[in-house]
Order: sequence, then C-alpha cells, then structure tokens
Amino acid sequence: MSDALRGIRVIEYVDRCATLAGRILADLGAEVIMVEPPGGQTLRHEAPFLDDVPGVERGFGHLYFNINKSSVVLELADAAGRTQMERLVASADVLLTSRRLPAPLDYEHLRALQPGLIQCSVTPFGLDTPWRDRLANDLVAGAAGGLIQVSGSPQGTPIQGGADPSYTMTGLAAASAITMALQQRDFGDNRGVGVHIDLSMQEATALAVMQTASPGQWQWHQRIPRRPGLSAAMACKDGKYVSLLVRPDRFDSFLGWAEAVGIDHGMTQEDWHYARLDSPREGNPVSETTLKLAAALTRDEFVDGALGADIICLPVLDFPDLEQAEQYRVNDQFLHLVHPELAVELGLVRSPVDAMADGVDFDRAPLLGEHQHLLEGLPMLPEPQPQPDRAQHPERALAGLRVVDFGWVLAAPIGTRILASFGAEVIRVESATKPDSMRSQIGPDGKPDADMGGLYNVVNAGKKSLAIDLGTAAGMALIKELIATADIVVNNFRPGAMERMGLGYEVLKGIKPDIILLNLPGAHRAGPWASRPSMGNILMAASGFNMLTGFPDERPRGIGIAYPDFTSPHLLVSTLMAALRQRDRHGRGQELHLTQLSGVLSLLGAAWMAYKASGEQPPRNANRNPNFAPHGVYPARAETEPAIDAWLALAVQGEDQWQAFCRVIRQPGLVDDPRFASHSERKANEDALDAIVAAWSAQQDKWLAADLLQAAGVAAAPVEHLKDMLEVDPQLHRHYQQLRQPVADVDIPVDTEAARWVGQHHQMVRAPMMGEHNQYVVQEILGRSDEEFVQLLADGVLN
Repeated sequence: MSDALRGIRVIEYVDRCATLAGRILADLGAEVIMVEPPGGQTLRHEAPFLDDVPGVERGFGHLYFNINKSSVVLELADAAGRTQMERLVASADVLLTSRRLPAPLDYEHLRALQPGLIQCSVTPFGLDTPWRDRLANDLVAGAAGGLIQVSGSPQGTPIQGGADPSYTMTGLAAASAITMALQQRDFGDNRGVGVHIDLSMQEATALAVMQTASPGQWQWHQRIPRRPGLSAAMACKDGKYVSLLVRPDRFDSFLGWAEAVGIDHGMTQEDWHYARLDSPREGNPVSETTLKLAAALTRDEFVDGALGADIICLPVLDFPDLEQAEQYRVNDQFLHLVHPELAVELGLVRSPVDAMADGVDFDRAPLLGEHQHLLEGLPMLPEPQPQPDRAQHPERALAGLRVVDFGWVLAAPIGTRILASFGAEVIRVESATKPDSMRSQIGPDGKPDADMGGLYNVVNAGKKSLAIDLGTAAGMALIKELIATADIVVNNFRPGAMERMGLGYEVLKGIKPDIILLNLPGAHRAGPWASRPSMGNILMAASGFNMLTGFPDERPRGIGIAYPDFTSPHLLVSTLMAALRQRDRHGRGQELHLTQLSGVLSLLGAAWMAYKASGEQPPRNANRNPNFAPHGVYPARAETEPAIDAWLALAVQGEDQWQAFCRVIRQPGLVDDPRFASHSERKANEDALDAIVAAWSAQQDKWLAADLLQAAGVAAAPVEHLKDMLEVDPQLHRHYQQLRQPVADVDIPVDTEAARWVGQHHQMVRAPMMGEHNQYVVQEILGRSDEEFVQLLADGVLN
C-alpha cells in the first residue's frame, strides 16, 4: 500500500454500501480496522463464494473489498463491547459507518472523546430526510437516484448495472469526502476540528446521472431522457460487439471510412449535426450507417477501421477477452494475491488508486477477528469534554489550494468541480478559438450557448475561467507563471500531450518543485489504445463492465451513463488529497497517472476474482442478485402526464422480508408454496416468482407501492425519471440548487455535491463565463499592470 495516509486510523463499521471507501483509504496507506459482530460483517455472508462453498472467509466481496484492512470482533450489544468501541474511536481519525451504532455511540458523544473525529455516515437516503428510515440496496438506490431509468433497451425493462454501480459511486464519494475532511482538519482554518459527513446513496447515484439527465433538460425543455441513455453496442459480422462514438469533428473521417467499406450512407459533410450527442437516435443516418458498418465487418476489423479514422471506438470485451488484450498485458493490469489459509492464489486487478508514485501493495483480506490484539494496547477513555462550537464549513475545506485545470469534457472537470465546491481555487485554462465541447451545450432557449449550456454549468460550478492562447509565447509564459503559484495541475489529455505543449512534469517541477501533476488519460500511458481518443461510455465497454450488465438476449450496452466519467472524479480527488499529505511530509511533489480504463476495471475486482477462481465468465445480472429473491425491476401502472412507462424496483432478503412482502401483495399463501419455501427454492423458481410479482406491480402506482413495501420493511423505490427527481421525490429537492449567470435572467439548475457537512448549508457557486477571470488572474495573481493587461488583449493572447 502507499504511505500517503500513513498515521491515519480509520474505524470501519459498515455493510456492503461503504466497504469500497475503506478499501480505498487502506490502499492509500491508512490503517483501516473493521469492527465486526461475532458472526462477521454482512459482506462475509454474501454470495458468490469461492468454489460455491459458503463461509465467512470465502465470499468474493469480502476477499476483494477488505484487502489491506484489519479485523476485530466486538459485541456492541454489551457494555464491554461499547466501551472497547469508544476506546477504538478515541484513538482514531475517522469513523466510517453505514450501520446504526447503539447508544451512547452517537457523533457528539464520540467527538467529546476525540475532538478531531471525522465521521462519515453512509445511509440509503440521508440522515435527516423524509426517507431517512427507508431501506435500499444497490438496485433500489439506483432506481431512486435516476440511474436505472436511463439504462437498458428502449422498449425493454430498465436494468441495474453489473458490479453494483450505486454502491460504487457511494463508496467513491465517501472516500473523496473523507480525504477532503482530513485536509480541512489538518491544514485548514479550524485545525484539529472534525466534521460529521452525511452521505446518501441516492444522491451519490443521482450525481452520476448529471450528463444523461442534466436537470435543465426537464426544467427548461420538459424533456425526460429515456433509455438507453449514452450507452451503445453494435453487433458485428462475427457476433461480437463494438462501442462507437462519432463526433462532429471526425465526421469527414467517418464518411470516408464508410465509403471505403462500400456503405451507401447518403450523407454529405453538411450533415455533421447528426453526429451531435443530443441528436435523436431514431431515423439518424449516422446511427444507421454505423449499424451497416458493424454488420459488414468483424469486431476486430471494425475497431481497426474506426481507430484508423481517428473515431472513438473500442471493442466490447468479456473477461476472457480482457486477458488476451494487449492493452492490459502491456500495463500489468492483472495481478495475483496468495491467500495461505484458503490455499488459493486469487486473481486481482490493480488498485483503483494505483496512481500514487510509491505504488500500492496488497495484503489479503483479514480473517474474522484476526487482529484482536489491536484492542489490547488502547489508552483508557479520556473524560468527555464538551466541544466549543467551531464549525467546519464545506466551502472552506480546501481553502488555500490552487488548481490549474486543463480538463476537458467530463472526467477531469467533474473531479475539479468537487475540489472547487469544497473551497479550492480552480482556474480553468480554456480557449475561445478551441472551446471545450461542454461550451456547445444547449441553453434555456434550446440553442448552443457557451455560457448558458445546462451541462456546462453543472460540470464547472465554482470555477474560474482563464481564456488564453497557448500557441503564443506570451500565453505560455503566463501559464507557467500561474503554475508557479499553484499546488496542483490537472489534465485528461492523451498521454504525451502535456509534454508536446511544453508543460510536462519535468518542466513543471522546474517551475515549482513541489507541484502535483495529475494526468487522467482514457487508456493508460502505453499500449495500442494509449494514443487513441476515448470517451467514458467507450471505456466502459472495453473494461468488461457491459458483459456483467443486462439481459443475455439483449445487446451488452452497459448502463446509460459514461460510467468512468463519474468514477474517475472521486478517484482523482482521493489521490490528490493523498499526494498533498505526502508533499507535506516529504516536501516533494509528484506526477500521478490515474487511468480511467484501469480505474473502472479495478472496480470490477470481486467479479474478476470469481472469474479467475472458476474460469467462467460471470453471467449478466438480468436484474437479479444471489442474495435476494425477488429482486428486480417490475412494471408499474403507466404514467399519463408525461406519457411514459413506469417501473418499481424491489429487493427482498430473508424470511421475515419474504413474509412481509407476501402480505403486502395480498398473497400470504405464497409463504407456504413449496416453490418459495426458502431462499434457495425462491432462487430455483425465480422465473415463476418474477411473473407473480410483475402481475401485482403492473396494477400499482409506483410511488404508493414503494411506500407500502417500505412500511413493511422491504427495500423498494420507484424507478425515478428526471421529472420525478426534480418535482415529485420528497427529498431530492435538496439535491438541486438554482444558480444564475449575469448574462440572462434564467435559473440554471445544478446538482449539489453528495457529501454534506452535517449542520451546514453548502451553497454552490455558478460556473464561469468564458474568460471571465482573465483580469483577476493576470493582474491580481500575476501582478500585471492595466496597460500590460490591455496589450495582452490587443495581441490576442487573452480571448
């Protein structure tokens, strides 16, 4: 593991929804101690298991998510166990919880023992909301957060992503929030003061839908995005699949490629607008031509042709394909980890945060209670001391940090948006002559607008804009001066682009020896895909994710968002916060190489372990889960305003919930039906069970049905679409804020951050207009005179 968080102790009392956060902190060097009940945390009891043999050490979820952690067993129902927990927390920096702690172990009591305590409470729907007592697993959170609505076949059932994307987004958000809170506590205005973080699975998921379902689409245009969102998969001549994105600036190359293959496309260069992301799919000649190309070529021929035309394309790969792909072999993507007690060598993927310069090593997941000795040397409990009211404010968490942001489109800009939201000064470096494609998003009037575009304003909230021509010597000199004042430089260009610009790490550290440069390329620094253009949904397809998702008889299209564009930002934040701690300790900066493709593949690690142990590709999930039955997305009564199909997500676990479910649907006799007499029987007869559930749900209003099920103790939620999220959901109104640009008297809806500092309102700040902060940067930061600033404008250096 890295030494970046060395000296930080994390106490983890969680179930599946937060285990990834602890794993990331452990990989970054924190001491993460799992507090488990005598039977072990719930994750240890969840299938799939090694060799299909249940056991607390054999679950692949446990074997992956608990790498690099320690385990102690405490019975918190006993006074002695609670006292031990108090002593543990008093010795710690962070308490990560997703399970309810018994009295008196609330935050205020624990903070009185440890004033610097950072507690991150992960819950399905937030600590203080109308749904605060409701249940959710990954499926239900994905439904309530809007992700499932945009995923799947246009005419088919909405789908849950493979490898639990809502849990993933929640764990990533928790890790990034904790690392920012540590930065605030140890280097901020109120040093030594902790904070309580409230993190909702629903909101963490909703943030990942900001592109496909940007809130302005409904508020301004009354449009609800529908399936399949941004996902795509095309069947090739050999029965394999590819994922492709034709951008308007590659339209000529696309036409030339189609003509070379002999496809009669009927288009001219004037039809470039059909390649816009917001163009309708139905009747679109670009989509039709792409399908013809796929039908005419094998997968490998298609990929070679697309890449030869510099069109964004990668193959849709399953796990056996991944092992054969040169891209992964060249970059040592796959590793092994020996587990002596199980007498097995486990397949492993690189860490999600392997960008750290000192690397990340691995220790196997701990045996239950393996580290009880950690309880022996704990200091006696201090006398609780009432703490003065020195509140930490979220918008000040990273105050004093300056970030020079070369990020384009989504992945890096969303990461730097998080930094800006929590107080870093983020200066976007952009150009009016070659603007970021986010500057061409449509505004309230339905036309592309550089400053009013809905998605641009969501992605770049809180930043400053420096519009500059880096092709001029004066422009490059100004940028280098700006970097000399900064802490961090971020880009998501292809490998080598910063060097070609004259801003590679060797140059930057000559300007500022302790600078931290984070590169966020699509596909590694080496290998056949390294220099190719990429987008998040294409990387998702090539990571193996799509082949874990959906129904076997449908195209493996993945989910309806550019998934790596939303996982990478939190990894960016966590690694940068870790690198800042290393800089403080060693006085040195570093270059970080955080790869989007490697990052999203690493998050499939439990499924990869299962594949390597069995030699069999894990099946596509078909909305099912081995630990729940019934578990899925079921039809509800269709809506008329707007006219749209309606769906209900539900997850039933254990006998008590099964009996409660049968009562809710008014079929108590199902409890005695031999087909459904136990969990294993329900799984064996799941097709019949799903038919019964669907017949009931199709007559129900999705909101009322979810209310009934939750009241009975069963996890359920309506599959929410964009209008639901903005106008109907009783608590997501807190997730959106209305901002305004000076150029128009129109509200711009913007997603807030998922992590909340308890007791504090987090006010978002609008995105910058193009070049809005030129004068601030050039004169206030760099000290140029009025005359010099005007001359830079006249010379076209600033634009």
